[in-house]
Amino acid sequence: MTNNYTPYYLKFASQEEADQKLTEVNYLRTYEEDEEVRTFYTVGDIPGGIDIVGEIWNDDGVYETDEDTGELSVISEPTKKDGWHVNIILASDLPEELQEFVVEPVTPNRRFAGF
Repeated sequence: MTNNYTPYYLKFASQEEADQKLTEVNYLRTYEEDEEVRTFYTVGDIPGGIDIVGEIWNDDGVYETDEDTGELSVISEPTKKDGWHVNIILASDLPEELQEFVVEPVTPNRRFAGF
């Protein structure tokens, strides 16, 4: 059995930009229930899925453990990587409107199972 899914790693400047672009391709939808507006991410009828990763942090924080108490202290906070990150996996091509946001990370922060 062959696997016909392709994972796409997208990087947007901000969550607002991501939401705008995902809305344009109908991957971000809203509906009203009990007078409350609800939002959800979906690829619709296309086999696949969306993983909103959001902010990604570097592994450069410095910590120190108190030898007496075992308590962990932060010496310096980790730094944030640029962008707002979204992973999409599809059994079809990524919409053209999202192509400019595709990145190819060497070691993705998160992956879909098997990819």
